[in-house]
Amino acid sequence: MATLIRAAEPAAAPETPDTRGRVIAWLSDPRRALLAAVLVLTGGVGLDALSDPDVWWHIRLGDWIIAHHQIPAGELFAYTAFGNPLVAHEWLSETIFAALAAVGGLFLVTALMGLVAWSAMLAIVLRGSLRGAGPIVLAVGLALGARAAEPVLGTRPQVFTFALVCWTLWIAESYLRSGGRRVWLLPPLFLLWANLHAGFIAGIGFLVIVVVVEAIKHRWALGAVAPARRVKGLAVAVGASVLAACLNPYGPSLFVFAATTGATERQKGIIEWQSPNFADPAMWVLLALLLSFAALTVTVLARPSLRRHFELRDLALAAVGAVLALTSVRNTAICVAVMVPPWMTMAAGVVESLSARRGRPRAVARPGRQPRIFGIALLTVSVLGLGVVGTRVAQSASPQGIASSYPTCATALLARSPTTQRVFTAYGTGGYVIYRLWPRASVYEYGESISLGTSVFAGYQRIAAGALTTPTALQLLDSSDTTAVLYSGGPLTDELNGSPQWTEIIDNRDHGMLLFLRGNASWAAGGSCAGPAGS
Repeated sequence: MATLIRAAEPAAAPETPDTRGRVIAWLSDPRRALLAAVLVLTGGVGLDALSDPDVWWHIRLGDWIIAHHQIPAGELFAYTAFGNPLVAHEWLSETIFAALAAVGGLFLVTALMGLVAWSAMLAIVLRGSLRGAGPIVLAVGLALGARAAEPVLGTRPQVFTFALVCWTLWIAESYLRSGGRRVWLLPPLFLLWANLHAGFIAGIGFLVIVVVVEAIKHRWALGAVAPARRVKGLAVAVGASVLAACLNPYGPSLFVFAATTGATERQKGIIEWQSPNFADPAMWVLLALLLSFAALTVTVLARPSLRRHFELRDLALAAVGAVLALTSVRNTAICVAVMVPPWMTMAAGVVESLSARRGRPRAVARPGRQPRIFGIALLTVSVLGLGVVGTRVAQSASPQGIASSYPTCATALLARSPTTQRVFTAYGTGGYVIYRLWPRASVYEYGESISLGTSVFAGYQRIAAGALTTPTALQLLDSSDTTAVLYSGGPLTDELNGSPQWTEIIDNRDHGMLLFLRGNASWAAGGSCAGPAGS
């Protein structure tokens, strides 16, 4: 027999204490204070200015959009693919990045994306608490999820997708439980999302899964079911969201682009598009999340008394999230978004069951001076910890911090060139070269590898490896009319040293990178990267 989820009868509104009183009451419970402290600390998880080098070309593309009041239709930054069709699916994110960078530099962009990532953590806690998970379980689950997602967060547009998946699922679940009008937040949300990042298709997919699973539960009376009118209301909202997502520069074709991009990118060997390497310690927390979720699911399903903590739609969403994460590292955050809230729910059920078996009633914290002091101290430490992280990130986003991570000296020397330069450089450095030098210089390959195609990326890999078989690295540089090479020492630079066409300008003095110029390099005479910028 199905159990119908109904909204609770409204109770008489109690007198609400003032804000100060509510805060004191919260801090008087050490468990809640712990949850608040963990939530504050997760504000630092997404604060990372320099781990994603693509931020530089995102800013420069946003500058172009603002200056020209249009979205580019063709490739701008790579001379190997100039004019190739470009799907600027992150155009709104890039415009926001550029506008913020113009006002407050890289740190302001970083702060925004850190706040967006933190909002995702808040949505995860709200979803976990919908079904009664206590503060301790919420805190542990939040810490686990934040640490698992951390390697793929940072100053990058895909963080919008992480946050919006979390909020989309919270809207859907809270609506199914208590109704209301919040479900109509979904269409405008997807209108925004489809212009921020093509990952909106994941949100549409998850909502479809929720509607289908709830319909199946109704049809076969499986477990607790939401009222049929709410399931129908959610289905209508999903349809409206699909239509709203079509309001982007590419219309419905953006759905096709979003659905097919992953398979193409995985062919190029880019790490974030590959399956996670669990020999890498950074992926161990993801592995722990996957294994512990599987263990909790088996435990809950094996005990009838715990099955009320299990939702069929959670299993379906988590299964899809796990497949996405195991297919591509960059999907780790999406896996966290769909898996951690039900992890919290099931863990809470297991903890309650163990406590009941041992005959230990759940302790109820009582307000008092000592718990209050403990809560205030815990929250203070977490705020100070977040401040330390913020200060460190601000330093890395400063001109000095950027100079310690990127070849600022070499790019400054290239900026002196009397002619436009065509620069072959490392995949991770290409975005910075674009940011500093474009349109005075363009690059062979950079992070927007979709518009460049597989042949350009294959050529890049052969050059970077210093290929000696046809087409050799030097032949590819010649055929692409490359005029400058900025690369670390190795087989490629050894070949350049042996070629009379190339002149070494900077020798291992800018972050271990060497600069070679082809043809007449007299304009670069006297260039040096000795000193702080080139250290």
